[in-house]
This record gives sequence, C-alpha cells and structure tokens, in this order.
Amino acid sequence: MDPWTWVQVERWLDWIGEQHAEFDYRYVFSAYLAASSRAPHSGETVMTTDASGGYVLRAGVGDRGLRLANDDERELFIAHLHERYCGDRYSSMRQWEEAQHAGFLEDTEWLYGRRRNEP
Repeated sequence: MDPWTWVQVERWLDWIGEQHAEFDYRYVFSAYLAASSRAPHSGETVMTTDASGGYVLRAGVGDRGLRLANDDERELFIAHLHERYCGDRYSSMRQWEEAQHAGFLEDTEWLYGRRRNEP
C-alpha cells in the first residue's frame, strides 16, 4: 500500500493513536523530531528521504507511512503537530511530550502500584 499523503495527515495521526494506544505520544514526538531534523532519523518513528526531495515517516512495523513531498510539506507537518497537540496549553512539543509521559507514569502507578524504590 502506498504511504498516506500530506492531505491525509489526520488519518495517519489517528492510525498512530489506534495502533500504539498508550505509547502513541512517543511515536508522535519521534515524528516531530524526525521532521524537524530533515535528515534520515530512526527511533519509534523512522524518516527516510527519497531522490525527489521528499520524506517518508513510518511509525513502527506495519505502518504504510506518511509521505511529505518536499520541505514545504515537512514544515506544514511540524506546524500541524504543534497546533494539534500543543494548542494553547503547551509552548513546545517537548513540553507536550513530557506531560504525556508524566500522565503515562501516573496511569502506570495507579494500575500497578507504587514504584519499587518508593516507601
């Protein structure tokens, strides 16, 4: 299957949420870091470049990917992530990711009890 395109970015982000559930924030933040660097990137989300000057982001195994045709689409993608996830609540994607991770830790503590090194 061909990668999603820029006009389908919402569908791709929704797919990440469905596929990666409580870890989706890690894939989204990794996509942000990858797109911000403009260089091939590996992590939860892998970004590769192609000969035409485009980029393909893949969020884990089984992802058909999101293709950004050029630097303009890459910049739009970065801005879109900031708008969708930070809004007026967070000043940066890093701040958003840290808040999501803190929420994940809270949920984990609630489900599984206190951390081992705490009294």
